[in-house]
Amino acid sequence: MTSQRAVSDSIDAIATAGRSIEEKTLSLAKIKSGPDDLSIRADKIAIQQKQDSLAVARQNLADCSVRAPFAGIVVKVNAQKGDTVSSGAVLATLVTKQKVAEISLNEVDVAKVKAGQKTTLLFDAVDDLTISGKVAEVDTLGTVSQGVVNYSVKIVFDTQDDRIKPGMSVSAAIITEMKPDVLLAPNVAVKSNSEQYVVVLENNVPRNQTVEVGLSNDTMTEIISGLNEGDKVVTQTITATTKTKTTTTKSTGGIRIPGLGGGAPR
Repeated sequence: MTSQRAVSDSIDAIATAGRSIEEKTLSLAKIKSGPDDLSIRADKIAIQQKQDSLAVARQNLADCSVRAPFAGIVVKVNAQKGDTVSSGAVLATLVTKQKVAEISLNEVDVAKVKAGQKTTLLFDAVDDLTISGKVAEVDTLGTVSQGVVNYSVKIVFDTQDDRIKPGMSVSAAIITEMKPDVLLAPNVAVKSNSEQYVVVLENNVPRNQTVEVGLSNDTMTEIISGLNEGDKVVTQTITATTKTKTTTTKSTGGIRIPGLGGGAPR
């Protein structure tokens, strides 16, 4: 009986060893073959979900910070820790020695304006005074007056002038786009029919010249193609006396496209 039991135990041990060898062989084959496409796809999805969660957490953290548009001293706080505030609510009052002009722009113009853009300020009460500045803040919520939506834009001055007083009227030219080294023609010279064209003089004979235009401001238009520097362009004609007024197209260092607004410094 003892010998039979020993034989039985040996057979069981051999079977167990066989199963172990089979399992290790399968594991080795799986390792050699590498992960399958399904596993790789599942791992990539898991990684992307973690990255998305991280991005949301970072944005939520950034949304918890309130940044002032300019340097100054906080003299009044309207909200406390834990308060719920709505968009556009005034959280604090900031006092600065730096002068700030607040202007109003309609919804068409304000779409082109963003913080950091350079501006030029003119004052009705102070002749020959021009102050440079930059956009510090653009309101996200507009106000409706007589069916027109307007947005407040705050501009900080680059330099100070004692002649500027709080409440003075100010006009601002905001440079929303600039191109260097462009060919310019006066706005009055650019005409439109089925296509845009200018009238040029060749041997004192006028002819229409099709042009492709780009940016423009209050006085000049960028000519992308159709004219060369030095071409004579007709800007005015007087039929009764058969006289023409011409100008010469020229290249300039840059064209600045302003947006206009009015307000007051404070």
